[in-house]
Amino acid sequence: MKAVGYIRVSSEMQIETGHSLDAQRTLITEFVRAKGWTLGEIFCDAGLSGTLSDRPALQNLMARAEQHDFDVVIVHAIDRFYRDLSGLLAALHHLHQHQVTFISITENLDFTTPWGKLVLAVLGTLAEIYIDKLRDETRKGKQARARKGLWNGSIPFGYCNGLCSNCTDVNGKDYCPNFGQPNCSSRNHLIPHPIESHAVRLAYEWYAQGIFSDASLTAKLNAFEWQLPDGSHRHFRSKCWISRGGPQPLH
Repeated sequence: MKAVGYIRVSSEMQIETGHSLDAQRTLITEFVRAKGWTLGEIFCDAGLSGTLSDRPALQNLMARAEQHDFDVVIVHAIDRFYRDLSGLLAALHHLHQHQVTFISITENLDFTTPWGKLVLAVLGTLAEIYIDKLRDETRKGKQARARKGLWNGSIPFGYCNGLCSNCTDVNGKDYCPNFGQPNCSSRNHLIPHPIESHAVRLAYEWYAQGIFSDASLTAKLNAFEWQLPDGSHRHFRSKCWISRGGPQPLH
């Protein structure tokens, strides 16, 4: 059986000393050796909370599970894997779906045994019920917002919240003519962005002509300069910032 390990610490002190990570790594290695299994990679998230689901090494482990790269995941203790019950159940359910089992050394949880497989199946069912319930509640919430005329998710391109006096939009300072001016709206109602909205309108108009490909339409928009009321001009840009390189062209 091919095994992988997962280790985690959350404090900077533990990262610097390395004792906790080393201890977890040693226990997992010795456990696998005693079982006579093959140990592959030991995934490590250092300095990250166990309540987070977007830990890089954890995400990598889950993706590799989908590729059937290993048969079992071994941790020193469950709280190294997850400190959040819903996250733990969802993760175990994901592993179970891809025929990957799970072992926690400290709690003596071994889902490779017949009884362990039964427990894992029950936990997976609970996780599925929880996820379905969460999905249903999320859908209800989105429908309720839609009935109120509100948007779901992030503010769509072409709009802003109109809070000009305290604007935090990436296309606000040094770009929007209303930046720092009195508010144009309340937080719960969107208004057309003074520049972005024209990019959206032009994109629709040009696309409707049926003569532009997506690439040529993007190039045309990026080359276009919109004239503001004060006579100045602005190139359209997206809301996407890459690292510290600043705002990016439309794409």
